[in-house]
Amino acid sequence: MADEVGAGKPYSDEDKIHLFLAYFGIFSLIPFFMFKDKRSDPQKEYVYWHARQGLALALVVFVLCIVFMFGGFVLAFIPVVGWLLSCLMWVILIVIAWGGAIMGWIKAFGGTKWEMPGISKIASMFN
Repeated sequence: MADEVGAGKPYSDEDKIHLFLAYFGIFSLIPFFMFKDKRSDPQKEYVYWHARQGLALALVVFVLCIVFMFGGFVLAFIPVVGWLLSCLMWVILIVIAWGGAIMGWIKAFGGTKWEMPGISKIASMFN
């Protein structure tokens, strides 16, 4: 009976940790490089697809972090309004990072390939 429940999943039980790592920042490199050569297997290709998207999300968050550091430094010289805008930028970064990761985990463990807006275009460059 337990085998019938997991029969419709596009990934194997051994790949659950790799699906988790796919949206965990820099750790997305682990499933990305592990499954890059195994794309002929549909289950491995599914994990590789999510690893690419997670890697693209990590890259976007890293670039935004660098941009917001310099932008926050410039805004820090503007009293009150600059400080509020700087804090707002960091809140937006946190929402993008955690929101993307949580949605990625939900979709990955749910068995669907959901393309994140904007992120999926960057992920397609990692072929």
